[in-house]
Amino acid sequence: MLHVEHDASLIKDLCGVIERYSTRRPLTEIEQEKAIDLAALRVWEARRARSQVLAPHLLGEPGWDMLIDLFIAERQGRVSLVKSVCLASGVPYTTAWRWLRVLEREGLVRLASDSKDLRRVVVRISETGYAKMHEFFRMLAKDDRFEP
Repeated sequence: MLHVEHDASLIKDLCGVIERYSTRRPLTEIEQEKAIDLAALRVWEARRARSQVLAPHLLGEPGWDMLIDLFIAERQGRVSLVKSVCLASGVPYTTAWRWLRVLEREGLVRLASDSKDLRRVVVRISETGYAKMHEFFRMLAKDDRFEP
């Protein structure tokens, strides 16, 4: 479980990413992908830790939380169902469902019926969504703290 100090430290450290990157050796491709995984997980954990300090209704960015969750799921080879993605967003189901539709219209996620159970809907990050999230976490991964 993260602490408030860690969350604040993460934000401070991320601000110095470009400066530190210019003075260190480039990561190998494998190291960079591991650093991307670590950056995504740390951002996810930091976002969850915020609700320990502030009321969740003050922290609403459900679309962003969904994209982080779906990006991590894709990297881990997991299938995400609408229900789990909605829970990950931290907002009521109806609000989360509206956000999923917005993300779908923007071409960032794809919704499809579950081939094993047609009552369920599978959500996957789209190629476009994945590329955008990968680029974001690649930028963060330039920070020494995410080096494997």
